[in-house]
Amino acid sequence: MQTSMGCCVPVARVQPSASLPEPAAVPPRHEQVLLPGGEFQMGDAFGEGYPADGEQPVHTVRIKPFGIDVTTVTVAMFRTFVDDTAYVTVAERDGHSAVFHLAVAAARSDVLGADPGVPWWLDVRGADWRHPHGPLSAAENDHPVVHVSWGDAVAYCAWAGRRLPTEAEWEYAARGGLPGRRFAWGDELTPGGMWLCNIWQG
Repeated sequence: MQTSMGCCVPVARVQPSASLPEPAAVPPRHEQVLLPGGEFQMGDAFGEGYPADGEQPVHTVRIKPFGIDVTTVTVAMFRTFVDDTAYVTVAERDGHSAVFHLAVAAARSDVLGADPGVPWWLDVRGADWRHPHGPLSAAENDHPVVHVSWGDAVAYCAWAGRRLPTEAEWEYAARGGLPGRRFAWGDELTPGGMWLCNIWQG
């Protein structure tokens, strides 16, 4: 598996399927929020990003109005797609995928190794969207679907009549209208002692 030496996670280099699946079943409903677009400062304003990942320097980007889903695609939504199309993901075809080292649910013999650049991710045989932590785990329906490559996501979108947001659209939406802030809610990681995101703390 080829990987990106950027921030956090190995990235499989995959090509989209030549023939994208057509929907037969009714795709799940995607609740959206409409965003007005406009100019924003894209990139890391704190000098902590990776230039190779395009996170620096900060630069002005203009975005057209667009809609974005309120939540991520869940396991249940992805299962509807798979049941309708018999689609097989890259992780399922390859027979392995990367799992965070504290979450592995697999026999020792199924842990195939780690990438030297990101040793907190382990390559686990049998990890896929149905088994997010390895073959001894099972995906819960209301959780976000994981172990999905770019090509897998494009196939889902084609079936559901959707498209993926661009990187700029995603960052614009994720900033929550707060330019230059570290998080979507401000600069403090745990305001009032509350965790508002998951940074490997559990």
